[in-house]
Amino acid sequence: MSNTPEPTTAPVPETDAPAANPAVEAEAASPEVASSAVEAQAPAAAKPASSKGEKPAKAKKPVKTAKPAKAVKEAKVEKVAETDDEALFRQMLEESLRQQPVASSGEIISGIVVGVDREVVMIDVGGKNEGRVAASEFEQLGEPLPAVGDDIEIMVQHSGNRGGSTYSVIAARRNALWEHIEASLNEQNIMQGKVSKEVKGGLRVQLGGIEAFMPRSECDTSLSHAVGELVGQDVEVVVITAERRPENVVVSRKRPLEKVLLEKRAEFFAKAKVGDKVSGEVKRLTDFGAFVDIGGVDALLHISDIAWRRLKHPSEALQAGQKITAEIIKMNESTGKVSLSMRVLQADPWENVEHKYQPAMRITGTVRRLLDFGAMVELEPGVEGMIHRSEMSWTRRDTNPSQMLSEGDVVDVAVIEVDSVKRRIALSLKEVSENPWQAWLASHPAGAHVSGPVRSITEFGIFVRLTDDLDGLVHIGDLSWKESGDKVIANYKKGQEVECAVLGVDIDRQRISLGIKQLESDPYEVFMDGASRGRKVEGKVLSIGKGAAMIEVMEGVVARLALREVPRDDNELKVGETIEAKVIELDRKRRRIGLSISQLLRDEEKDAVRNYSKSTSGGKVMSALALELQRKLLSKQEKVPAKKTVAKPAAKKAKVVKKEAGATKKPADKTEKKAVEKAADKGTVKGTGEEGNKA
Repeated sequence: MSNTPEPTTAPVPETDAPAANPAVEAEAASPEVASSAVEAQAPAAAKPASSKGEKPAKAKKPVKTAKPAKAVKEAKVEKVAETDDEALFRQMLEESLRQQPVASSGEIISGIVVGVDREVVMIDVGGKNEGRVAASEFEQLGEPLPAVGDDIEIMVQHSGNRGGSTYSVIAARRNALWEHIEASLNEQNIMQGKVSKEVKGGLRVQLGGIEAFMPRSECDTSLSHAVGELVGQDVEVVVITAERRPENVVVSRKRPLEKVLLEKRAEFFAKAKVGDKVSGEVKRLTDFGAFVDIGGVDALLHISDIAWRRLKHPSEALQAGQKITAEIIKMNESTGKVSLSMRVLQADPWENVEHKYQPAMRITGTVRRLLDFGAMVELEPGVEGMIHRSEMSWTRRDTNPSQMLSEGDVVDVAVIEVDSVKRRIALSLKEVSENPWQAWLASHPAGAHVSGPVRSITEFGIFVRLTDDLDGLVHIGDLSWKESGDKVIANYKKGQEVECAVLGVDIDRQRISLGIKQLESDPYEVFMDGASRGRKVEGKVLSIGKGAAMIEVMEGVVARLALREVPRDDNELKVGETIEAKVIELDRKRRRIGLSISQLLRDEEKDAVRNYSKSTSGGKVMSALALELQRKLLSKQEKVPAKKTVAKPAAKKAKVVKKEAGATKKPADKTEKKAVEKAADKGTVKGTGEEGNKA
């Protein structure tokens, strides 16, 4: 390496008058003085002031007078051996050095690398000058450091005398690079660049020292491409905008790609057709599938066409760079889109599903997905069944599947239905476990007594907690025998402990019926066990409706008295009064009891006549008139019902007898009429002895 000090740091003193040349002055005096003056100038020029140690003021220090005199004496001694030709050569050399041109700022010159280290590169730029270029400039250009002896172009950034110039490789390259960029803009030539980083809206691309911007829309032919993957990669681009001041360069990677793709696409569609098997390489994966390069055309392999089994993401079966074989299932030359399928090249697992899975069969599967309405269970690769949320649990109705299962769980299920045409298999999780309703019924038959807290109260009854999972319903009509359910239900509170009787269990509908009033004997059954049709009963009028009155015949037992069964000439019924009536209807199934006052009165009249007949036939002979009256009375009673209540049976009988007597068109005589009236007033007819004869 040359020992020449850094030329750019040596200051050159500037004066108004030109610097004196000792060689010229000496030559004018004598040849010997000129020779010694030239020799004295050469070593002085070889030792310029250091940029670090000396100050510019030392360069102006006058030379001592003794030194030139000594040099002249030495020159005189040496000049004796020199010839005239050597003096002439030396004079020409010095003249050429003085006339050496100095490069101006902005000029590009060539040089030879004479030294390289980690900080600077030393370049011989001609004559006695050496240029220094920072090693970091080569790093910015993305190039390795040059080797000693390499030719290199540099630009003069600052021009100065005696090595005071500065140089730059980047500046020299930028000028040529701008020419290349402008040519690419005009002719759409392809340039090589390297993506340095991702910025807002696109990427930064280095074009050999000039930084360009590549918009996101110009990064790839597909907008779905992840532009961040291009960082650090070498790319081919064309310039679409170029301005030197202010410096602005915009490039596009999409345009060169489109040109190549159009050529390959035309070639592909000219040869390929639907149904062809093609091989390609997976370029990238997305949530909905994978893009496969099949020779210049990016074809879509949808996630549903990768395999028969359901995939959550294509990465479960594919990876970028993987080689695959698929079949073309769709082509559109106008849009350039191609769809592939790997699934059609695989055997369909649903072909033997109907024979392999039968209803009521118990199988094991893996939960793959949880949905709002159920869970999908994989029975084998490509075959899935669904557990509806209603089939999750016996007791937890309409439960959320996520509360019962998790993805990846291995479960035992029962097959409910298989439909190979629709590719559906209905499964049940609860069918593989014991039915709690059936198990509860086995230990609590109808009639058994159970107890539990009131879980909730509704307008139609109360729910009683029987187990952690089972509830029973006490209907409002099963709360009490004696009172209305609407009134009785107000006496119950949530959490109250109650005792109930089991009325029944509906396993299919999953219902348990309970009753509280069934803990006591049914008063209707008690009444009907001791009552019979025709029996006379007493009761209290509870209410009077439009066509009937309700009569309480026993505590908790209400009978119906139709108003048509009440005599018309009797006093009207009143709520709260006690009456007597005859039981005319007993219906256990309908729990209905019918009463009649009219029939009770007719029965009592008949009994009175019978008793009268018995009293007059005790060995005594009845008169003809008495027998006729008895006959007519009995026949009349059978035709015309009685219209009086049972309060005064004797008076009613007398009236009947009186009417019967009056009904006779031709009575025997006035004496007989008086006898009949007298007999009626007394209630009996005496036909014996003297009284009978008088009659």
